[in-house]
Amino acid sequence: MTPSRVEVITAVERRRRWPQAEKERLVALSLEPGTSASQIARVDAG
Repeated sequence: MTPSRVEVITAVERRRRWPQAEKERLVALSLEPGTSASQIARVDAG
């Protein structure tokens, strides 16, 4: 399988700080039946 997108990170970045509401939204998504972490990441990125 060939990746459709490659991201090159050139700068040193610190860890992201997520607002509490965003954390709660992501956790709620993860608790839905049949949901995978990669699905949540794709929805969150777009």
